[in-house]
Amino acid sequence: MRFLLIGLAVVLAPAVQAAEDDPRLVTQALPGFVVGYEVANAQQSIREEIPRGETVQSWTRMVTTQRFFGLADIASTEEYLGNVIAGLPRGCPGAVISPITPATVSKRKTARVRVDCPRNPATGKPETFLMLAVPIGRDIHVKQAAFRRVPSAADIAWAEALLAATRVCEAGASGC
Repeated sequence: MRFLLIGLAVVLAPAVQAAEDDPRLVTQALPGFVVGYEVANAQQSIREEIPRGETVQSWTRMVTTQRFFGLADIASTEEYLGNVIAGLPRGCPGAVISPITPATVSKRKTARVRVDCPRNPATGKPETFLMLAVPIGRDIHVKQAAFRRVPSAADIAWAEALLAATRVCEAGASGC
C-alpha cells in the first residue's frame, strides 16, 4: 500500500523542500524496531520502521512516518484520507474501512482511519493499518501502524497507544 500513498502525494503535492529543523511528528521510541527504508525528495519523505530481523518486503509490523510537502495547501487531512480510501478497492478488494474520525494532536485538528484488508493481492496475506494525518503548516504528516496479519486486540491497543502518543515537535523546541 506504500506505493498507492506515495503516488497520490506525488500527484497532489507541489515541490517544496523542508529544512531539518521544521516542525515534525514525533512519537514514543520503538524498542526493537529499526529503520528499514527512508527516502525524501522535493514532494515527500517516508520512513518505515520494522522489527529487528525483518525487512520492508517481509514484515509483521511496520510504523511509517510520511510528510507530503505543500499538500495542506490543497487538501484537508480528511480529504487526504478520503483519497487513500478511494484507491483501496483496487489494492485490496473487500477491505473493511472505518469511518474517518476527527482527532486532535498538539492542538491541531487531525483525522484517523483504520483499514482491514482481508488479503493483500501482492502478498496473499491480510493487512491492517491505523493511520493518523496531521496538518503542520503547509504540509500533511502521516503516522501509520500496520500489521501483516490479522491483528490481535493487543496489536490494536499497541497501535492506538502509538498514535495517541504522537505529537508535533515544533521547530527549535527542546526534547524532540
